[in-house]
Amino acid sequence: MKTSIIYNSHSGTTRAYAEEIGNFLSGNGIECRISSIDDYDKEYLLSSDLVILGCWTNGLMIFAQHPDKAWKKFVEEMPDIRKKTLALFTTYKIATGSMFRIMKNILADKSDPPKAILKSKSKQLTDKNRSTLEVLINT
Repeated sequence: MKTSIIYNSHSGTTRAYAEEIGNFLSGNGIECRISSIDDYDKEYLLSSDLVILGCWTNGLMIFAQHPDKAWKKFVEEMPDIRKKTLALFTTYKIATGSMFRIMKNILADKSDPPKAILKSKSKQLTDKNRSTLEVLINT
């Protein structure tokens, strides 16, 4: 399985979480490439079986959470990834609120619905995150 992990990070937390996801997948024999929205490889993305997209949670701590403008622009310019397995991730301080719903809406014309969502306050994979990734790569 070939995997693209593409993220947008504000302070480095989301980048570190993307790297944790990539390390877990690589440790399970999955080929993956981790890149920011600014330097992703379009051809690698198009040849990937699994696409994992992430963004830091922007908003007012406990409400109005949403991806930032740069992530939205990236999705607008990104090629169509329908027929690929999609997962979404975010990092957050207090709550994710409407973050995943809005991410899904932004992606609606470019992808099939996500098969998994991952989130972290600490940039570390939780046992639940690991379990979700195991199910994702074994289906």
